[in-house]
Order: sequence, then C-alpha cells, then structure tokens
Amino acid sequence: MRLSTRLFSAVVVSVVVMASPASAANSNSGTESFEYFAPASHPTTVPIGWKLFCNERPRECAPVDATTTTVKLTPANWAQLVQINDLANVNIEGVTDNDHYDIYRKNIPNWWTFPDDGKGNCNDYVMLKKKLLVEAGWPKSALLLTVVLDHERLGHLVLTVRTDRGDLILDNMNARILRWSETGYVFIKRQSPSNPSTWLAIEPQEYVVGTASSSVR
Repeated sequence: MRLSTRLFSAVVVSVVVMASPASAANSNSGTESFEYFAPASHPTTVPIGWKLFCNERPRECAPVDATTTTVKLTPANWAQLVQINDLANVNIEGVTDNDHYDIYRKNIPNWWTFPDDGKGNCNDYVMLKKKLLVEAGWPKSALLLTVVLDHERLGHLVLTVRTDRGDLILDNMNARILRWSETGYVFIKRQSPSNPSTWLAIEPQEYVVGTASSSVR
C-alpha cells in the first residue's frame, strides 16, 4: 500500500473534541518553562540522513517562513494532529533501513525518505507525518525533526510540533502524543524553525518525566 498525499486526501478528518496536552496546562503557563518547551540553543552538526535526503530532494530543505513558530492548539487541530499521527503509525510497516534498502552493503550510514511503499523506520514515519501536516496547512516552522536517545539510549527520530501548550512529540514507538518532557527520552538536537538544514543543540536535561510505552511501531 502506498501511503501518499492521495491517501491522506481520501481520509475524512473528523473534528472531535478530545483530551489534549492543553487540558493539563495551567491557565497561567504562558512562560516558556523547561517542562513544556525544550531548550534549543546553538547550531550543531547536521544528521547524515538529513544531508543525504537533501541531496536527493533539495526543495524540501530550503529555508522557510518562520513568522509562525508555534501553533495555537484548538479542538479541531488537535484532532487532526492525532489522526495524522495515528494514520502513519498504523499504516506504515516498521522495518530497518538495512532490511529495507540494504544500506550497509551500499555503504550508506543512514537513509531518510518518505515511506511510499508502506514501509520504513522511525525516520520515514517522521518524514511522512511532517509532510501530511504541511499538506493539511500546518507551518513547517513549527514542525521540527528531532534527534533523541530512546529508553534504551539508542538513536531515534521523532517530530516536535511546537504549540502554545508546549513541544508535543509525534513518535512511532508511542501511540500517544506527549509533551517532550513526558517521553522519557534524552533530547539531543532538532531543526531550526527558519531553516530545516540548520540543527540546534538541545541543552542537557536535568530530568525527564514519565515513561513512553512502545505500543506502536
């Protein structure tokens, strides 16, 4: 099955009021706190997978309009976010890059692309989710690819969605959308809102909250 723009367009995006991270936030939480917003700082190294992706698809890697760097959460766009996250998690078959593309024999260290054949690893899930959200009208400047260490302290890619209620994480290893500080991951770096080919280091975390369940791959 090809999970593409056509498939997304065929999905009826139902606007359902459901519990979101906004409901857990204090009404006076306008200040960017450590708990809600990951502290990205100085430029750092660019992941090799992104560099190779940009070589293949340079138009996807151009600087963007960063007028909007956070999205105001509403019941409607929260429902849309949940639906797109679920759509990718349920319909993509998890497979390693080596099993999928034979990257080791080809001497390719990491391969990021869109899972057009319905298969992929964490990188491919993230690329698809960002693509579908952009097509649904979300600003690229609020959708940031993010490198983390997972619960086994292995490299993993997730999508940070910057909202007025905090940095929300879309993750193929968890069906739930959580704030960054609730995932139990160590956050390393993420894209700059204004230029997806500039990556910013995330300051070392003094603590993490909660444990994400690996319910969906």
